Amino acid sequence: MRAWRAGPTFRRLWLASTSANIGDGIGKTALPLLVASISRDPIVVASLSAFAALPGLVFTLPFGALIDRLDRRTLLVVAHTSRGVLLGLLALAIFMGHLQIALLYAVAFVLGTAETLADGTAETFVPSLVENEHLEDANGALYATSVTSNEFVGPPLGGLLFAASPGLPFLVNALSFLGSTALISTLPSRPARRGVAGEPWWREVTDGLKWLWSHPLLRSVALLMALTTLLDAAVFALFVLFATALPGVGPVGYGLLLTAGAVGHILGSLLSPYVSRRFGAGRTVLGSVFVLGLVYLGLSLLHAPPLLAALLVLDGLNLGLSGVVKVSLRQRLVPPDLRGRVGGAYRFVVAGAAPLGAFLGGVLGQTLGLRQTFGVAGGLALVVAVLFVGRVNNRAVARAQERVDGQTHSSA
Repeated sequence: MRAWRAGPTFRRLWLASTSANIGDGIGKTALPLLVASISRDPIVVASLSAFAALPGLVFTLPFGALIDRLDRRTLLVVAHTSRGVLLGLLALAIFMGHLQIALLYAVAFVLGTAETLADGTAETFVPSLVENEHLEDANGALYATSVTSNEFVGPPLGGLLFAASPGLPFLVNALSFLGSTALISTLPSRPARRGVAGEPWWREVTDGLKWLWSHPLLRSVALLMALTTLLDAAVFALFVLFATALPGVGPVGYGLLLTAGAVGHILGSLLSPYVSRRFGAGRTVLGSVFVLGLVYLGLSLLHAPPLLAALLVLDGLNLGLSGVVKVSLRQRLVPPDLRGRVGGAYRFVVAGAAPLGAFLGGVLGQTLGLRQTFGVAGGLALVVAVLFVGRVNNRAVARAQERVDGQTHSSA
């Protein structure tokens, strides 16, 4: 946790991230529970995840251009403030009894839009605060704190608050985002590169897509993650129905099951720098897909909540290990003035698969059943991992880093 000594500016960013992620953890537990309390139809429930993920497909590319053009502090303030206000209005609607499925879909879409902007903007802060060789340490520290708040503190709190009153978790969620806004407002301005006068934003967006597509390693990683995101969305769009149907698992138990994954996630994010150095970034990223397939197959076979919790711990450990490596790899290989646009292009390819996966999960869940859908996803994940063995590996990472080093030396 050496990144904590980076100074008061970094600490405020860290605390703001913690506050926002507590809200995210509360919301990601309470909102599916709210929909599941209205309907048990797999397509209706999975559609909530589809609407929440749709902004990743629609807005990621233009947001990437905005992030490279505008002050990043201002963008974060706008993203967090809009979420705080919207969730406060949702809490009011629940307390007053004005609740419809269509309203929840609309809320999920707007929240997803603000999250898309916030995630893309926040990622560009880290390289401006730490040296290149300490990216894994800084990202690991932020990632661990994010997971602790989002998956360890938020979900059980969201389940408890929902059990007390369905509107209460959304009120607390709103306050967490407004608190994060207050902290971000104290950060120094982080102006980004201004766009060329008269250059349309879509041309800058195209630059990001072209750069990503021309990079063999990052293109392969993006395609690999898009396929696994599709499968993950299909599985976890249905998980609230699967978990709450188990004996003895209600809103609180559902939150605790989500929290189990945080134990592994925190450990994985902290161990990520050491695992990456020991096994290599390429092997870590590809290996995570094999583990993901085993997790899905386990969900299709196991019944006891304690065993499911153990599976989620393994899933969290896997995500924590690979997540920091993927972000650090992209930050290291992408030129500074292209990070916003290339990051937007990357998230467009990856997150764009989530709404399709969520909808596909709803259809398969209604047609095949929940466990059968999990089994299909597990088998497909293993096939995907095998297909990418020759594209995502340590040799490919080494070649990409050599090109970056050569460009750096030639421009020095």
